[in-house]
Amino acid sequence: MLIDLVIWIVLGILARLGGAGVTDASGAMTGPNGLGIVVSIVIVLFALATIVPSLALTVRRLHDANLSGFFIFLSLVPFVGGIIVLVMTLLPSNPQGQRFDGVS
Repeated sequence: MLIDLVIWIVLGILARLGGAGVTDASGAMTGPNGLGIVVSIVIVLFALATIVPSLALTVRRLHDANLSGFFIFLSLVPFVGGIIVLVMTLLPSNPQGQRFDGVS
């Protein structure tokens, strides 16, 4: 997850350098340059490549806390859902969560 965060920061910096979301002197939005277009494509591909592992990691952490993986859907609640899921993933591990391991 740390490497994932570093990659997102680097891609964000490159996107900004590529002109994504930049305004000119009159305050009008300008289009991205060539670097911005390439970085935008890389961002979309990276997001698609990491969404399933990120969800799996979050569900695994919820299971370690002896919570159902379906609590991940709380993150869809606007404003507070992501905070609720974050707090649940920060709960200490519970030995009863081993019931989700699937090995008897």
